[in-house]
Amino acid sequence: MRRLLQALRADTRGVAALEFAIVGPLLFALLLGIVEMGRMFYVRESLEYAIEQAARYYMVNPSATQDAVTTVLRNAMAGGMGSGIPAPQYIDVSSCNGNSAVTCTTITATYTFVSVASFLKLGNPVLRASAQAVRVQ
Repeated sequence: MRRLLQALRADTRGVAALEFAIVGPLLFALLLGIVEMGRMFYVRESLEYAIEQAARYYMVNPSATQDAVTTVLRNAMAGGMGSGIPAPQYIDVSSCNGNSAVTCTTITATYTFVSVASFLKLGNPVLRASAQAVRVQ
């Protein structure tokens, strides 16, 4: 029995597979976390672009309704993610910039980011973006 244990201790075949079995899942979780953070950054930048396009549309078309601006916002969102955006908030400030004929509207949109790797416990953060539309009346 003692010889068998000494033989097993001296045998180093399969050590690399055992080390990979221990370290591999950690490396894959780290890699997946990096990909998820990059994806979240991409979605946040896409939301920022979409809200800027909506604010630009709101400035250029002063008679546009908020529903039309919301449609522009959802259509500008990359990857067909626009349907996940609830109606944005519109906050008007009249006579901004010291001019009574100018109205500044801050448009704020939110998007709930859903992680595909729920086992990483990243949660579902709410991403926010806002842009200002200056309109002359």
